Amino acid sequence: AASGTGMGLPAAVRDRVAAVHRGSTLSERLRLYDSWAARYEQDVAALEYRAPHLAAASLAFAFPAPRAGARLLDVACGTGLVAWELHRRGFRCLHGVDGSAGMLERARSTGLYQELRLCVLGREPLPAPAEHYDAVTVVGALGEGQVPSTVLPELLRVTKPG
Repeated sequence: AASGTGMGLPAAVRDRVAAVHRGSTLSERLRLYDSWAARYEQDVAALEYRAPHLAAASLAFAFPAPRAGARLLDVACGTGLVAWELHRRGFRCLHGVDGSAGMLERARSTGLYQELRLCVLGREPLPAPAEHYDAVTVVGALGEGQVPSTVLPELLRVTKPG
């Protein structure tokens, strides 16, 4: 184990992951995500985090080629890991929202999103009209202390029927 803890992960990575999940207030969690943004991709690589790959593969299965025109919303987009995977599979019309300005700054630097917006789900509505997106993804963020499940009606509101 790299850290000598027997878990195979450096203690600092485990500590950063744990911190954002135990943050007591929303503003504290968002501050932690802002400060984690620069190391986030390196840390999740150490975790062998496969959710972005699996989500993009599932979406690609649901959308036969050509996919370039499908309008997708990446909720809690973070640094853009899901966008990389979607882009590899031919999706080009990607919009993202996240509550962390630091994460959005990293996502913007990828050049993969046509639109990025700061949005704290559960506190404010999505910045999109009804039935605007062909699909909406929320990868690794739906749950207590992150994106609350109470936002599901809002996600459905901006998604086209079918």
